[in-house]
Amino acid sequence: MVRRSGVTQPAAMESVLEPTIVALPRRSILELAGLSWPLLLGVSGFLAVVSLGLGLSDPDVYLHVAVGRWMLLHGRVPTHDPFSFTLRGAPWVAHEWGAELVSLFVHRVAGWSGLVFLGAVCFGATLAYLMRFLLRRMEPLHALLLSALAAGMMLPYVIDRPHELVWPLTAVWVGGLVGVSEENRAPSWWLLPVMLLWANMHASFILGLGLMVLLALDSVERGDNRQLSITARRWIPFCVFALACALINPQGYRLLLFPFHVIGIRELLSHFKDWRPPDLQHLTVFDLWLLVVLGAAFAGRVRLTVTRAITVIGLLFMALQSSRNVSLLGLLSPFLLAGPVAARWADASPSGGHDGRLDRLFRTLSRPARPIVVCAVLAMAGVAAAAMLRANEPRPAAVFAPRAALQAILSRVAKPRILNDPNFGDYLIYGHVPVFVDARADMYGEKFLKRTFDALSLAPDDGVQALLTQYHINAILLWPGEPIVRALDRLPGWRCVYRDKMAVAYVLRAGQAS
Repeated sequence: MVRRSGVTQPAAMESVLEPTIVALPRRSILELAGLSWPLLLGVSGFLAVVSLGLGLSDPDVYLHVAVGRWMLLHGRVPTHDPFSFTLRGAPWVAHEWGAELVSLFVHRVAGWSGLVFLGAVCFGATLAYLMRFLLRRMEPLHALLLSALAAGMMLPYVIDRPHELVWPLTAVWVGGLVGVSEENRAPSWWLLPVMLLWANMHASFILGLGLMVLLALDSVERGDNRQLSITARRWIPFCVFALACALINPQGYRLLLFPFHVIGIRELLSHFKDWRPPDLQHLTVFDLWLLVVLGAAFAGRVRLTVTRAITVIGLLFMALQSSRNVSLLGLLSPFLLAGPVAARWADASPSGGHDGRLDRLFRTLSRPARPIVVCAVLAMAGVAAAAMLRANEPRPAAVFAPRAALQAILSRVAKPRILNDPNFGDYLIYGHVPVFVDARADMYGEKFLKRTFDALSLAPDDGVQALLTQYHINAILLWPGEPIVRALDRLPGWRCVYRDKMAVAYVLRAGQAS
């Protein structure tokens, strides 16, 4: 008999129990914690946006809240311009109306901090979904690399505008279609509500329809010719219903034509920063993406179908044409590259190797997180974000909100007709002031915008006076660096009433006609 801890046990029983105790498997702290890469990446992205105060660096945030306010007041979606005095009543495709109502609601409940919080949620949720999609197909380290590149390419475009609010919809739509294409299954009908929401929140839904067709062709390309009819029966009905969902919007078929109309005025859109080509002279995450993807392609680690190669090249071309499309390339390319990269890597890697400690660590975090852990981590992240926003309440960039200059005009002119800088137009609309021009380039059109930009740059010299006379301008609000400002200081009949480093304001002298 052996005495242990005051309990007498047979010696034979001790010999049975002891090996069992020693053989218990040891579980890592991370495994016991129930964390996962998607949870960690999503929360990290969410907190990064909040801590950096990203989202309010563009003047369009004023416009979207103002449009939502107008819709709530009038109970309908605008189809004609209600905000300018130059083209008042002109046809206008309000393609972001759904997102603008969401922005208005959040703004009324939680102010500008609420919009930053909402944008951070969309960014974090998109990264979490992308990471989970990649983990189902490839090694965790490779999935983390692609997700990190995507996050880096999207982060500069975290702006509280509708394109950010539809990032989760874009990810779910493309991820769902890529999955069924690779598994040779029929698309899920549950994806149709995603297209319905997307079409009523942002015009980029047209890209979703295009990718749908390309992924259907990819499924055909990778399949057996004898199954062509089966593949067609799976995809054609879904494509038809997806198009029907896109047509369920206040604008009808005009919404399908809207993106092509915008492309038609691309030259003039270059006056807006986010429509310009990306700057490749300085190292960015976009440059790293090019190095990684091209390096993998030259090393034979990527072998795409013809359809997928055309799709990735098309997305790259769009990104090189306009910097706003860099985020789309970063978000969408991992969905298209994951399967082929994983397949080539598995073929090229030696079999039978033993995983190191780092590999086991990465695979431990690849498992889905425990629901209770997800709730706890999200709650803590939400509390931390609320505390950060409360301590340092964000506001839109002051450079787009010439408050003092506008007040100088309104205190002197009862019914102002202001020739304004395009970057100030959204703030004026938010302040219930009719505008000369704003960021809605699609509505103003090529002819009007060209004339405006020529006048502001003094080309030709007589364009300024003609513009002032035609539209009965009695006040001017511009950025001080515009060439026209030097001419206004010498133009008879105009008086400068405010000037600082962000804005300069002029009013027409009493008794003068513009």
